[in-house]
Amino acid sequence: MSKVVRFGVSIVVLLVLAGIGWYLNRDSAENANVGDCLHEVSANELKIVKCGGADADYSVVGKVSKQDASVARDPNTTVCQAFPEATGLYWWGKTGEKGDVLCFKELKAA
Repeated sequence: MSKVVRFGVSIVVLLVLAGIGWYLNRDSAENANVGDCLHEVSANELKIVKCGGADADYSVVGKVSKQDASVARDPNTTVCQAFPEATGLYWWGKTGEKGDVLCFKELKAA
């Protein structure tokens, strides 16, 4: 097999793997936008669900980028202050780096 063909096959394999990864993670909260609804899978995991569905626990009312993880642990944080209807937040990112915050409101009484 020529080098060009091997390179082309390698590119196709990488694209397929990237597509599979995106497909498996498309419902992850990291892909949520304002207006999306979320379901709490576990204490540290939310996933995007259809709004109005029985499993919709929260609605995203705001998104704030470039935030430290400490905002999620600070009970006095003001990161979601611009979204008065927000009742909670979800931070994600890499440890030691800035991440994103979803500000959400509860759809169901606890």
